[in-house]
Amino acid sequence: MNASVAAVATFAIGSAVVYTAGGPDDVAAPPRSSRPSASPTTKSCAPTWDVVRTANPGEAATTMLGVTAVTSAEAWAVGGLGEPEIPTAVAIQRWDGDRWQAVAGPSPGSTLNELRAVDASEPNDVWAVGRTSSGFGEQPLVLHYDGTAWSDVELPSEIDGVLNGVAAISPSDVWAVGSVGDPAASLERALVLHWDGTAWADVELGRAAGGGKSALVDVEGISPTDLWAVGYHHFRPLILRFDGEAWSQSPTEIRGTLHAIEASAPSEAWAVGTPIQRFDGEAWTETPITHGDADLVDVAAIGGLDIWAVGSRPSRELGTTRAAVYRYGGRGWVPVDGPPIAGSDALSAVDALPDGTLLAVGWKDVGLERETLAIRGTTCPPAS
Repeated sequence: MNASVAAVATFAIGSAVVYTAGGPDDVAAPPRSSRPSASPTTKSCAPTWDVVRTANPGEAATTMLGVTAVTSAEAWAVGGLGEPEIPTAVAIQRWDGDRWQAVAGPSPGSTLNELRAVDASEPNDVWAVGRTSSGFGEQPLVLHYDGTAWSDVELPSEIDGVLNGVAAISPSDVWAVGSVGDPAASLERALVLHWDGTAWADVELGRAAGGGKSALVDVEGISPTDLWAVGYHHFRPLILRFDGEAWSQSPTEIRGTLHAIEASAPSEAWAVGTPIQRFDGEAWTETPITHGDADLVDVAAIGGLDIWAVGSRPSRELGTTRAAVYRYGGRGWVPVDGPPIAGSDALSAVDALPDGTLLAVGWKDVGLERETLAIRGTTCPPAS
C-alpha cells in the first residue's frame, strides 16, 4: 500500500493522448427480428485497458512505485528519480481529472530518496512513505500533503530501515509498515508505525511477527479496528491482522511470496503474490490463475467479485518483461488484454474508483532510458 496498488492509471505530464479500441458498445444494433425473443439480449462486455502517453520530468530516469485514487479528479503517484536501485530524488505526480503533472516534494537524503507507497484519507490528507539516506544506512521516509504542499514528517530518531506500505484511515489514524535492520545480513525485522494525528510511534508487534528474519511490504485498512498487513517471516508468507487493540497472525499454510493485500469486507481479503491467496472469513485458500507465469505485485478491488491485479510477465526477449493485468470476476484470475508497449515494461501499483475505473502506474525501458508507464482500465458493470 501502503499500502497501496495494481486498472489503472493514467499518467501524463503536459498533454495526454489516450488510445482506445472500439469495443462491443461501438457495434451498430441489429435490425429488429420479426420473431419474438425468448429472452432479452445481454450486451457483451470485455474489460480492457489503454496506455496513456506520458512525459517525464527532466532527463532523469523515473520509476513509479505507488498510486492512490482519491476521487475521479484526484489521484497521486509516487516513486523515484534516477537509477532504479539508487534514486536520488522522490518522484510525485498528481492527476487532476484531465492530466498528470509533476509536483515538488522534499528529498531530505543527500544520496538516496524514494517513495514506495501512497494513500489518502481525504484530498487534503495524503501520505507517502519510502526510504532515504545520506550515506550512513537507510532511514524510513514519510511525506505528508495537507492540501497545499508536501512536507517531510519527523519519525522516532532511533528507527532505521525502510517503509513499504501506508494506509490512511483518517487524519488522526495512519499506519505504515516496512522493516528495520539490514536485509543483506538477514537481520531485517518487521516494522509497524502509527500516526495519531500528532506524532508517529513505533508499534510493538510482540509475537505476531515471530522471531528472526521478517518484513512487511503492504498494509490495508478497512476501518480503525480492522487492518491487514502482509510480508514474510523467514521464507514463508506472513499475514497480520489488527483488531483495534493488537496485531496478530492470520495463519496460512500456503507457501510462496506475498507483495500486496486488498480487503473489500471483514470476511473478504486477497493477498497477491505467487500464488494468490483468498480469505473467506475463516481460512486462506489458493485461487487459480490463467497463464500463471505473471509476477503480480499489487491489487485493487471494485467489489467482492471484481478484483484487479497488476505486475509483469516474462517476454520472449531475454531479460525483458511485459506489463501484466489480471482480473478476478468470480471464477478465476484471467489476463486482461491491452495494447502492445515498446521496450521492456512493468506495472508496480494499482488503485480503483467506485465507478469501475482503474489506475495503474509503473515504468518502461526503451533502449537505455527508463520512463514512466501509466494505464487506465475499464471494468464491466456488475451483473444485475
